[in-house]
Amino acid sequence: MLLFKPKYSAFFSEIITKKQFKKCCRYNQDGKPLTPIQVKALYETMKPMIEGWKVTDLRLFKYFYTEDYLSGIQFIKDISKIDALSTKNCPSVHLVGGELLTLELFSPSLNGLSQVDFDLAMRINQMNFNEYFLIPLESLENYKKEVQAYKLKKQAEQIQQELAQTQK
Repeated sequence: MLLFKPKYSAFFSEIITKKQFKKCCRYNQDGKPLTPIQVKALYETMKPMIEGWKVTDLRLFKYFYTEDYLSGIQFIKDISKIDALSTKNCPSVHLVGGELLTLELFSPSLNGLSQVDFDLAMRINQMNFNEYFLIPLESLENYKKEVQAYKLKKQAEQIQQELAQTQK
């Protein structure tokens, strides 16, 4: 015979915990992706830290042109390490033709975006893209013109530096 009735007990058909019927997840979003309004607000807040990322209601995207295939592969490995040590969200990476690299961030279990995706985008932006011979792209359309303009700009900067050194 019980001397006391437990406050929360499944045996007596009472709620075990307050979260018994709530869906919970590691994203602290009750199993739901961020709403489009939340995505837009978070994107605007973090815009300086996630520069170059494109956002939809369900995904974050960033595009690169890689001048060196093996450096692009190393970049993918380093992103995987960062993800494994921090967000554990498994970004989607596509390397097409050995030169076009697309990063796609989303939370598969939510089928949408979470704050974790924005955190990973911020961590990726902190990487030195020049170290991997990567050129960030605005879009995949006309990427060759974008790459050509980037290279011409870098070449002009190098010539200006050489001129400045010779004038000293």
